[in-house]
Amino acid sequence: MRPPAISLLVIYASVIGVSPNGSAQPADALPAVGTSFRDCLDICPEMVVIPAGSYLMGSPATDAHQAPDGEEQPEHRVTIKYPLAVGRFEVTRAEYAAFVRDTGLPDPESCNGHVPPNWPKVSGTNWHDPGFAQTNNHPAVCVSWAEATSYTAWLSHKTGHTYRLLSEAEWEYAARAGTQSQDYWGDSQQSACLYANGPDATMLDRFPEQKSPETLQCRDGYIYTAPVGSFKPNGFGLYDMMGNVFEWVQDCWFNSYHGAPDDGSAHLEDNCQKRVNRGGSWTDVPTGIRAAHRGHDGYGTRVIDLGFRVARVQ
Repeated sequence: MRPPAISLLVIYASVIGVSPNGSAQPADALPAVGTSFRDCLDICPEMVVIPAGSYLMGSPATDAHQAPDGEEQPEHRVTIKYPLAVGRFEVTRAEYAAFVRDTGLPDPESCNGHVPPNWPKVSGTNWHDPGFAQTNNHPAVCVSWAEATSYTAWLSHKTGHTYRLLSEAEWEYAARAGTQSQDYWGDSQQSACLYANGPDATMLDRFPEQKSPETLQCRDGYIYTAPVGSFKPNGFGLYDMMGNVFEWVQDCWFNSYHGAPDDGSAHLEDNCQKRVNRGGSWTDVPTGIRAAHRGHDGYGTRVIDLGFRVARVQ
């Protein structure tokens, strides 16, 4: 876990009257399952409608790669009774830039950088200058949970539809895409370079101190973030659900699934300070590139390997 960074909570969501914690609900106004669409040209994320369904969330107690202290247990069945539109890609710099221009959001003063094994704040870094080269088609990083939530409120206002972050249960369902293996491509971590921008030999060229027996022996060609869609998609046609950047979800952080909802809704409490992120990143350990792996950060934290993806529910 990276250290929390306190930031000013962006109040755009409350100004326009959109809840930042949208609950699970039927998506009866969505296009047909399997359809892809954009609600506006250029600046709106491309969305894919995924079907209702049921799956086992978390990892079994026998999983050799499970997180310590039972963070991924108990494995439990979640039933999502509604179709859901999910961003085909992580929100890009170009898409996030439209929100910043429209709202006048000021640049943050710093972002947590990657200086293994630490994550110090680096003054002057932000979403458009994270300390490494990106294009408009790379995922937006150095975005706090509060800012990501405000982006979804802005997008809702812009389009007239209800956008929000995915719940943690929806995220894992979308990532697994009907599979129950540790990743949507199977149980072999060494296949990851075809599907995910993760901790591989390319990253070790820049960060040799991160070498471990588990480091992926393949090369994906990217030290830092990759342009969205650079790797193979999962069965729902979603890209970069694993690797590239961690993705914020709605949920508050709880250190197990005891008491977690089983209907796809977010697990919330009043004024929680830590929010969940999922999917692993280019900096993560290989065992973090798993569908069941969970991360968390303070809601105001900005990190160079942390972005987000959106959902539309109606």
